[in-house]
Formats: sequence, C-alpha cells, structure tokens
Amino acid sequence: MKTLPISIFAIMVVLLSAGLMLLIGQQRHLFDRPSFTKSVEVTNPGQDRAIYYRLKVNLAYNGEPLDFDIVVGCRVRITTYKDNERTVEVGIAPMAYGLKMKDGHGVVVRPPEACRGETTENGKVPAALLPLVVTYENAEEPWFGLAYASEDAYASPMSELKFFGATISKATREEWVEWRRTQAPKNFVTYELLGINEKNRWDKPRWKAGYRAMGSICVGLSRVKLPEPVSEAIRAYWPASKPDYWYPNGAAWDTFYSAADYHGGKVLFEGSPLRERFPVEAEFFPGLPRHKPGALIFFKERVAGDVYPASSDLSMNRLDAAGLLPAEIRAKARKSYIDVNVGYKLKGFAFCDVVWNIDGLPSEINDPGNLNANRIDGQQINEELNRVTGDFGHAFERDEYVFFRVRLSVANIFGGL
Repeated sequence: MKTLPISIFAIMVVLLSAGLMLLIGQQRHLFDRPSFTKSVEVTNPGQDRAIYYRLKVNLAYNGEPLDFDIVVGCRVRITTYKDNERTVEVGIAPMAYGLKMKDGHGVVVRPPEACRGETTENGKVPAALLPLVVTYENAEEPWFGLAYASEDAYASPMSELKFFGATISKATREEWVEWRRTQAPKNFVTYELLGINEKNRWDKPRWKAGYRAMGSICVGLSRVKLPEPVSEAIRAYWPASKPDYWYPNGAAWDTFYSAADYHGGKVLFEGSPLRERFPVEAEFFPGLPRHKPGALIFFKERVAGDVYPASSDLSMNRLDAAGLLPAEIRAKARKSYIDVNVGYKLKGFAFCDVVWNIDGLPSEINDPGNLNANRIDGQQINEELNRVTGDFGHAFERDEYVFFRVRLSVANIFGGL
C-alpha cells in the first residue's frame, strides 16, 4: 500500500508522543491493583506530579439509570499489598472501569484522558464529550464485546444503552485514594482478563490450549462519501471489473490525496477536510469524535464518519480447546482478517474480538500467510490493483465512498486498573 503523506505520519507521531509524555520519568513496570488484592496510592514528599479528575458518565442500561462516577489519576504512584514492596508510576488509573449488570452483562468505560488539567468548567473538555463504552454479554467471560464507537450506536435499535452526557471536573488526591478504596474493587476488569502479565507488563503471557482473554481491541470501518471532484479523479482507477469494494494502487492514492487537497483542506468530505476524517488511533485517548467538530479533548476539529463494526476470523477467542478455529472458518480459502457489516442497525458500533498481548499463538492465527482477506458485507475487497492480505487503512466503495479503519483499545499499556 502507498505510504501515507509525511503530514499524516507527523500527526501519528504527535498522537503517540502525547501518550508517551505520560511516561517521562516512569518506571517500565506499569501495573496497578492485583486482581484479588487492594492497593493504595503513595507519593514521595515534594514529588507529586499527579493530576486528578472526576469523570461522570450518565447512561441508562435497558431503561434503568446507570451512572459512572470515576476518579482518575494521571502519573500516580501505587503500592500493591501483594508483596508490599512494588511501587510503580502509571500514566493513568483506572484506564478502564467495568461494572457487572444484574443480568450478568458487563459495561466498561474507558476514561478520556484529561491529564493537563482539562475540565468541563474551564472549557478544555467539550460539552459533547463522548467516552468509549463497551458492553460484554458475560462480565465473567468478556471474550467478545460491542463498542459504542460513535453517537449513532446509541440511536440503534440494537442498543442496550442510552447516553445522556459526560463531564470532567477537578479532583484531589484524597478523593482518588478514597475512590480506589471504596469503588475500584467493583471493577470486573482485571489484568488477568486483559491478558496482561501483572508481574511484568513487558513480558507477554503465552497462549495455551483453552486460553481466553478479554476482547479489548475494537475494530470498525468509517465510511465517508467522496466529494464529486475526488470521485471524478479516482474513477479512472476503478478496476475494469467494477467491483463494489477495491484497493487503490500507488498512483490512485496520489491522485486521491491530490484531488482531496489534503494539505490545503479546501475540499470538504461531508463538511470537513480530509485530514480531519482520519480516526484517532493512539495510546492517548481524547474521547470519541462525533459527526460535527468539537467533541474531542485537544483534537477539536476531528469528526467521525458512519462507523460499522468489523469482526475477525483470526481471534484467539475463536480457537477451541485443541487450538483450532471452527470448521466453517477453516473451510474458507482465505480467512477474514476484517469482515465488516454495513447496515443501519449496526451503524455506530465496533466489534471487540481481538486480543493483542499474547505470544505463542497457533500459526493459523499468528502467521496465516496469504490466507487473509478483508471483506465488506461478505464481499472480498478487490486486490486487482494492490494486493493486501492483512490489515489496511483505506479502501474505496465503487467511486462513491472511502473507508477508514477505526481501531479502539480498551486497555492502555501506559495505564493501570
């Protein structure tokens, strides 16, 4: 696939840098509360670099009020009771907070990061803030989840949730310590479920037969209509067989970016320049974009397209006890790396079925070679111009739409629970 323009690469570097800034001066062992023990926050005199804030998310779950009141700490030092000797500093805690519902389902919130003093009151947190919320059918075994990846998900007939708003306000160290003592133990999300080695975050757990971990990577595609000048420009590259979905070659990419006026931003894609249409994919999480600008912390001009969920045949959690994928998946000539469903009932969602932190996976998951395919509504994306057997960033639908990949992570390697 054609390398992205330098400006896009620069944006990605800035995003990663924002997350890495949280790690300056930190130890590399980034873990927090053990699954079955408590923890307390400690700060050496004169060395408190922490920022604390309170996130309130007002939801309804199947018609009943569901309010999250989470006190978050950035750059906080934590001592665990398990060995009473390990004190570590984490970028953010909690990075994810999940509550078990009466019906056994789980609802998880990933707090947007407001680690520079951003609050709703000072205007640095937008009123349209939209946190990432994921539901799991079984909080005890959260192998597959459904992420509410845009505002459209809450309006879907499939939605179990209603969203009424979210705010961020200042909090104190004492409030955070008290919250961790009284509320943090209710979090059903653990390092063990996430597939994170609690003793050494950098030492990945190894797969063994029957192993499962939380579906913590949520994937979808954002579909955006092409403005007429861009549509006209790429039409000449549309393969002769006129497939519904196709990958461009290098020349087509160059034409696309040129016609879209990526640098100048004068050509609008549904009201926004192309550079504001790229999904935010970084360790730093500023919230979810909406269809109109002004929803994200810091990246205020970023907007969302119509997001549709993508599942993967190559999920560790689809393996049986013998380490084999189901027969219907194994029978495919090419397994689906990404399989997207486009439909109004699914608009706004992303599927959470991928686990990112496990070593030693069976070869048909970890190294499937050319058996991969990416599909939209069951159709393999045409590779006539550019062969793509793995993940991808962009694809076209006829000469009318462009798809961007959306990848959201519940877990953050720089955070704690």
